[in-house]
Amino acid sequence: MGQQWDRAVASLRPEADDAPIVEHAPGLTLREVVTRFWPRLRPLRRWLVLAVGLLAAAPAIEVAEILLFQRLVDDVLVPAEWRPLVWLAAVYLSLNLLSAVISGVDDYLATWISQKFLLDLRVDVFRHVLSLPLHVHERRRLGDVISRLTSDVAAVETFMIGHMAGGIDAVVRIVFFVGALFYLDWALALASLVVVPLFWWVSRRFADFVRRLSRERRRRSGSLSAVTEENLSNGPLVQSYNREADAVGRYHRQNQAIFSAELAGSRVRGVFLPLVDLTELAGTLTVVAMGVWALDSGRLTLGGLLAFLTLLAQCYRPIRDLADLLPSLYSATAGIERLVELLDEEPPRDRPGAVPLVAPRGVVRLEHVTARYPGAPATALDDVSLELHPGEVVAVVGGSGAGKSTLARVLTRHLDPEAGRVTIDGVPVADVTLGSLRDAVTVVLQETLLLDATVAENIAFARPGATRDDVRRAARAADADGFIDALPEGYDTRVGQRGRLLSGGQRQRLSLARALLRDSPVLVLDEPTTGLDPDTARRVLAPLRRAARDRTVVIVTHDPVALEIADRTVRLEDGRVVDAAAGAAAGAASGASGAVVR
Repeated sequence: MGQQWDRAVASLRPEADDAPIVEHAPGLTLREVVTRFWPRLRPLRRWLVLAVGLLAAAPAIEVAEILLFQRLVDDVLVPAEWRPLVWLAAVYLSLNLLSAVISGVDDYLATWISQKFLLDLRVDVFRHVLSLPLHVHERRRLGDVISRLTSDVAAVETFMIGHMAGGIDAVVRIVFFVGALFYLDWALALASLVVVPLFWWVSRRFADFVRRLSRERRRRSGSLSAVTEENLSNGPLVQSYNREADAVGRYHRQNQAIFSAELAGSRVRGVFLPLVDLTELAGTLTVVAMGVWALDSGRLTLGGLLAFLTLLAQCYRPIRDLADLLPSLYSATAGIERLVELLDEEPPRDRPGAVPLVAPRGVVRLEHVTARYPGAPATALDDVSLELHPGEVVAVVGGSGAGKSTLARVLTRHLDPEAGRVTIDGVPVADVTLGSLRDAVTVVLQETLLLDATVAENIAFARPGATRDDVRRAARAADADGFIDALPEGYDTRVGQRGRLLSGGQRQRLSLARALLRDSPVLVLDEPTTGLDPDTARRVLAPLRRAARDRTVVIVTHDPVALEIADRTVRLEDGRVVDAAAGAAAGAASGASGAVVR
């Protein structure tokens, strides 16, 4: 068995080039899983109690039906006496009808409980993922996150509802059936239970194997989702560079790893299940041998022996289910570990006593701010002090890794400083509600993010309930109304996934229109001219000069064109402010503009 396991694990080891795709999540014990998710069952406790009651009713009816079968054999078939048949048939039919009603109600209730648990958990996990800081989203593979939101969330429901309910059902059935066995013949009952420790030993022996296999299978499923999402979302890039064969090769390797994991699991089950069958058969043959002796000695009737064997078969089934339960729990735990690792990512939260920003003007101050990304050895910002006022455009410039984008993130608490503070109108952003802070500071990210929706819907995303006139005014303010009116369906034209049906400049102006519609007192643009030619960049930036009349505008850039509209430039280097100067005219006069970009 050990050699077979080693071969199975070896077949699952990732290819060197794909190893970093999705790493293993930290392990959890069964107790830790229950402790983590048990509070989620509290709102459902009334329905869970009712479901357990229905579970108890089912085996009670089954026991009654089997004991009726004993009476049928002993009182009707053996003596060939037909008179008891009428009332036995009536009782048996009544029990069957009652069982059908209870089964239908129990099935509906179980489905409602499991789906309600799953619905609430999915929404909560989705809400949690959306609340995570930007650097967390940048670090994780989208396909893997989607895998955790779907299959791994379902693993929690399988564990907490499916397997727990299955375990309770098995225990209740064992209690009823074992009680009935002892009622019929205590000696045979004791003999039939001798194999129970063997069931438990076999289960524990294979549970660890199943857990390790399940972990690898879940990890590889996440990797497959990540590879699939990456290649499909970058389809034009793959085709342009003629890399279809490489993409298919990576996809095939991930599928091959899952294929190997499934085969390894099949080999383990191929040993586990026959052992369970043999254990059950040994118990049944022992009871048959002793039952024949009891029948011969007159201690047990034929009906009693047949009823005992029927009850024994019904009893071994839940015992076998319990033996299967531990490996099944470990299999589900492999997915839960991945989900918990995602849930343990800390989102920014409102501090106790946080208050909303009320009618902020947009005066922003950074006072000796030092910030570091989690796990990073060096600081992203180091003792930065800066003051920004409404009515001005400030360009923040510097080389890659200088801390420009980090500056935008500390304004919206996508990253909290480890020292110093950020204030808006003199109020520390750490002391205001996160919602009101992000309403006050609108960030246009470096990657132009558009929905697969119409132009109007993309602009209106900034303000739910915005009218078409509001949308048009924002488009005119962003100098986007001209190209929008030229589109086949104007504002009702769909832009495609990520805005692929538009040019780069059109996407940027659409993003700017969306930001202007929100009408925040602070507007931050992170590399708004990336990939644009100078003329297009100037057209994108021109509306910002007008927008700055009543708001604070910050442009994070390395593009010299952006400096043309700036009132001030602030240069960052290795996370520190090393230079601050007047706008483009002064920079050009001193030759500083090139130095700033450099």
